[in-house]
Amino acid sequence: MKAFSLVFTSLAMAVSGMAFGVDIDAKYIQRIGPVTQVSATALSKSAQADALRTNLVAKLSQVQRGDKVKLFNQTFSWQAATAKAEGEGWLAYQLPVATKRFTQGTLTVNGLENPQVYLNGQLVKSADKVELALANGDHQLILLADGAQKDVSFSLDWQGKSDADELDFAAQKTQRVSAEQLFDSKVINNLTLSPNGKYLLQSTIEYQAAQGDKPIQVTELRKLPDNSVMYRWQESRPSSAVWSDDSKQLAFVANKQIQLLNVADLSVDVIATELDNVSGLQWFGDSLLFSWEKPFKADDKATSKRFQALEDRWSYWRNNSQLYQVDVASGLIRQLTDNSITSSLLDSNANKGTLLLTRSPVDYKQPAHGITQLIELKLSDLSETLIGEYRSFSGALYADDGMYITAGPRFMGGLGMQDTSIEVNDYDGQLYWRDTKGNVSALSKNFDPAIGSMTKLGNDDLLLTVTEGDRSPLYLFDKSQKRFSKVDTGVDMVDGFSVATKLSTPLLVVAGTSATVPQKAYSMSLNSSRKQVLFDSQQQSYANTRLGKIEDFDFTNQHGHNIDGRVYLPTDYDANKKYPALVYYYGGTSPVGRHFTGRWPFNLWAAQGYVVYVLQPNGATGYGQAFSGRHVNAWGKYSADDIIAGTKAFLNAYPSVDGKRVGNMGASYGGFMTMYLATQTDIFAASMSHAGISNLSSYWGHGWWGYGYSGVASRGSFPWNNQALYVEQSPLYQADKITTPLLLIHGNADTNVPVGESHYMYTALKLLGKEVELVEFNDQDHHINTRQARFDWWNTTMAWFDMKLKNEPQWWNSLYPETAKQ
Repeated sequence: MKAFSLVFTSLAMAVSGMAFGVDIDAKYIQRIGPVTQVSATALSKSAQADALRTNLVAKLSQVQRGDKVKLFNQTFSWQAATAKAEGEGWLAYQLPVATKRFTQGTLTVNGLENPQVYLNGQLVKSADKVELALANGDHQLILLADGAQKDVSFSLDWQGKSDADELDFAAQKTQRVSAEQLFDSKVINNLTLSPNGKYLLQSTIEYQAAQGDKPIQVTELRKLPDNSVMYRWQESRPSSAVWSDDSKQLAFVANKQIQLLNVADLSVDVIATELDNVSGLQWFGDSLLFSWEKPFKADDKATSKRFQALEDRWSYWRNNSQLYQVDVASGLIRQLTDNSITSSLLDSNANKGTLLLTRSPVDYKQPAHGITQLIELKLSDLSETLIGEYRSFSGALYADDGMYITAGPRFMGGLGMQDTSIEVNDYDGQLYWRDTKGNVSALSKNFDPAIGSMTKLGNDDLLLTVTEGDRSPLYLFDKSQKRFSKVDTGVDMVDGFSVATKLSTPLLVVAGTSATVPQKAYSMSLNSSRKQVLFDSQQQSYANTRLGKIEDFDFTNQHGHNIDGRVYLPTDYDANKKYPALVYYYGGTSPVGRHFTGRWPFNLWAAQGYVVYVLQPNGATGYGQAFSGRHVNAWGKYSADDIIAGTKAFLNAYPSVDGKRVGNMGASYGGFMTMYLATQTDIFAASMSHAGISNLSSYWGHGWWGYGYSGVASRGSFPWNNQALYVEQSPLYQADKITTPLLLIHGNADTNVPVGESHYMYTALKLLGKEVELVEFNDQDHHINTRQARFDWWNTTMAWFDMKLKNEPQWWNSLYPETAKQ
């Protein structure tokens, strides 16, 4: 077992117990203090001692070497711990620590009064001996103490739990990215620009360890172009905010009220009150339109529930939302729609005095087993005109001489299909035009990116969000030229945007990320690539962070299809070394986007020593209708071949990857793919399926979106007319073929893919004597979203692969110690 000590006196540093011979440069060990202005008693014995110390450590963690920090009119900076400590007072020590694997051991502190040990800003323990467990990464140890012991020299002793538990104190100027950074760092989550481009409503969200799962959310009214703050909300933040056409007023919902902010004097007027569950504000001349939902209230004494429809599996389905109008001057409200089915507002035309709305009655006659009614409401007499009923519909917007519609390729009898002889994917969004006579034409039939949302500009052009390969850019649609052109936003993935429509040349604000670039926000003119930076997470949260490189890696499959992919290389990658690898995919109807962070932290995995290969197999939208159509009635047939062939091509192209240490994982449909792949190949050494589908029939019949999603993915196929699909493509029915160690992870409150889907496979593999683990996350739904649960989920996943691909079971056994006893 290896041990080492760091011993400091006022003049020199001595190193003892360094069995592995690491020379520790004293310049990396720093001290602040003694500090006399704040007494040690205040830090250790007051009623708020824990909070005082936590705040102090948070402040000290941000002070870089050479920077100054003021503490009650005394100026301090980190200095070498070997320097003589003059006077008496509390002390702080800072020690950078790096690990190359999960590392455990005991830190012993000598020579300090009442030492408190903090790891990455969090208190581990107040004691002379502290047990530490550190994930693979770069860490910061801070020690606080009431003072130095008079007769004992300051020393730190590290005793690893095993010979492999080594720490590296050779501090670098930059650190590898951490899970806390990726989850906690401040990001913009909403942008609302005034029509004249002078004002921006911006909302941000961030997390702090001390706040746990409670986010810190702030909304600010900013003035452009200097980006100065005019008004700020932290409590009772505005929602459904919308600007008046003249940009003089901002309407929003807060405290069960519709409120109006007057920009000139920043006064706030209450327009209407006692309005619970109100959303979707839209200006309509001098009035406001909004949706008002009445939640369904079940009989508290009822012991049963009679289902009225398949939609009753959705918890919100019996809620009813209708449309209302409030007169801003008087506050008088009138109801515009009254229907047993929810009425959803799409758009309004104040000049015509009409609204566009939708309703979705129960209708299972054709896939995807739902129907949408598009309705025009005339406000003068509240009469309604049914424009049409559609099974492949997303949205509609008014234009001067007609309307735009987004829908799938099958809209209006397949009007948007590029080739009627091939299968198409109804999730592959298309753009249509409907003129005033009701004639409909396809606008995007030869445009391969899948269209998402649309925003109309003042000249009736559109700004579109699209899925283009593994990127999500903005496109401008020129109505007169019927031409699509990409907007140079400077990011791969647009998180949010807003546009000032009342300018001759529209002004755009956009926030987004790229694969290895944290979130940035810009303002820019639509006809120029010049940008003004409004927000830069790189500078705020990642200035001293280093990331591995990313490389594009495509290959051509056996059918001649180009399969898009990318490879994340480990931080400090050395092509002469051998690395384990992780392969990630979705395999369903969407590509895996180039987000910087999110639920799947590719940059974190690379920082922990893995080469990460992400690929987009057949079936994904954004690559053309033929490509996305291969998702339908396939359930793994094409995508599994692409993943297997892609992994082999990847291994051939990257000799630094150890082909015997490759893992794979996916979630939801990707979790299904992981289980299905385990029945088709032994190329992977370990697998993880999160919230995966093991039995297509049970998901179809019980999953939250099961019958509807299957109406697209299994169009026209049911357990009674296509047993081969539902049985042969279900991993459960081929469980006996699985030889790969499999980790199943599931939230036990998952409604989309019920937790039973993992239990079926777990039961099968246990009875078959196969290697399988099942970890449930309590009270978590389909996505693991809360802060601590997210960290536990990430740790469980990586501990599994460390155990199987690196022969390092310590992390897994630390999380699940009963495993080591079996």
